[in-house]
Amino acid sequence: MSAVGVVKVGARTPIGLDARQTGFLLRAGFPAMTEAPLADAAGEPITMGFVPTIDPRIMGPERLSLLARPAFEEVASPLGHTKTQVHITLDEGYVEARAAARELAAVVRRALPDATVEIFPRGEAALGALLPEALRALASRETDAVVLGGVHSDYDAAAIRTLEESGRLFSPDNLDARIPGEAAAFFVLMRYADARRRGFSPLARVLGVGSGRERARPDNEAPAYEAFGLTNAVQQAVEPLARSGAKAGWMLTDLTGEMRRLSEWQSAFVRAQDGLESPYFIDSPAQRIGYLGAAAIPLFVVMAATAWEHGYAPSPVAMAIAGSDGGERAAVVLSSAKRD
Repeated sequence: MSAVGVVKVGARTPIGLDARQTGFLLRAGFPAMTEAPLADAAGEPITMGFVPTIDPRIMGPERLSLLARPAFEEVASPLGHTKTQVHITLDEGYVEARAAARELAAVVRRALPDATVEIFPRGEAALGALLPEALRALASRETDAVVLGGVHSDYDAAAIRTLEESGRLFSPDNLDARIPGEAAAFFVLMRYADARRRGFSPLARVLGVGSGRERARPDNEAPAYEAFGLTNAVQQAVEPLARSGAKAGWMLTDLTGEMRRLSEWQSAFVRAQDGLESPYFIDSPAQRIGYLGAAAIPLFVVMAATAWEHGYAPSPVAMAIAGSDGGERAAVVLSSAKRD
């Protein structure tokens, strides 16, 4: 793992046209929640984070494509003819996954015609499985670069209706809920030696990855405080820290306003103390720019890498966690490349 690092990042979010803008404005605490041109069942405008530069009439797979294109081009433009694998995640159970896959594959082909492309509707925790495979492919020289990313959008009448019918749509009268959002984020992994030959400076390193599964879901009454799945994911991810003596002082979470996930995180946080240290800086960007879905962990990598590159990170080691409604959980531990 030590010979592979994050060398390029890209993002398109409600507060940023690229990775740098997004990172800086998130660090400054800039919010993106605003009244959207979508309405709830009572005809009232909803509050959400959305990208205002996209035509408000566009929804579904076409909107995902418009979100992904600038973020992907941000990371792909320097890769040229590099032998590259691309893995993009969509939300778990996304109903238009096939159409979205076609749209996103076209985005990839436009920028990297020779890349191999896989698109998975595996949700927020997909990188728990995809990251180890990407690291293996790089270590075995099966490929020269791997682009990992995710795309999510709640800017869709059907998505809003589903959230409202399940009691999970944020409003002033419903705080135990999710603020809708949208985002696309990508990052490039390369072997250090290859990256430097191509003029890239490594930004971050993946120290550990873990995955698990929770019993508690929105559709059952299992106690969220069990947190066995998230605890397992975190313990797997921080295991390399114990061997090196390093600890994470920065935590990036996909928490919204839903108490079920907050309760789960509190339990896992207490159990993970051996791998954590002051300043215990906890970032939950979904609470400021809207729900991140499958873009969550890719965006956390973008945030960490950008912060380390520009020198404003609260800690040289960060832990990112995310989970899906289906119960999958993932944890990733990252460190600044400047520590190498």
